[in-house]
Amino acid sequence: MCRDVQMTDEKEIKLILQDHEERIKKLEASTDQATNGISQKEHLQSSKEKFKGLNGGINFLMHQGFLNELKSVDEIWAELKRGGYVYPKASVSKLLSVNFVKNKKILNRINEGGVWKYCLRK
Repeated sequence: MCRDVQMTDEKEIKLILQDHEERIKKLEASTDQATNGISQKEHLQSSKEKFKGLNGGINFLMHQGFLNELKSVDEIWAELKRGGYVYPKASVSKLLSVNFVKNKKILNRINEGGVWKYCLRK
């Protein structure tokens, strides 16, 4: 009796594992189709090419979720620089306050202790 129960459990486990294996293969196939077989780094690089100039650099940061939390101009400038967008800090500050806060109304600007910080509007 005990041996029959154990064999049934083993069969169920094998079926569950086969089901999981099939689901994983489907997920991997859909991921490969989404990125056309390119690596994640190459995919990020190609998506970055869509964002040109300083305006595109800030859009790229928003796309990556960098501005989901409050960030100072210094933090944004450093992240842009790290991503290959090398512009003067004054240009970054002006673009943020004029284009993204005042005109497009995409970002909020909050003064924390004399430092302006930016984040996405929700």
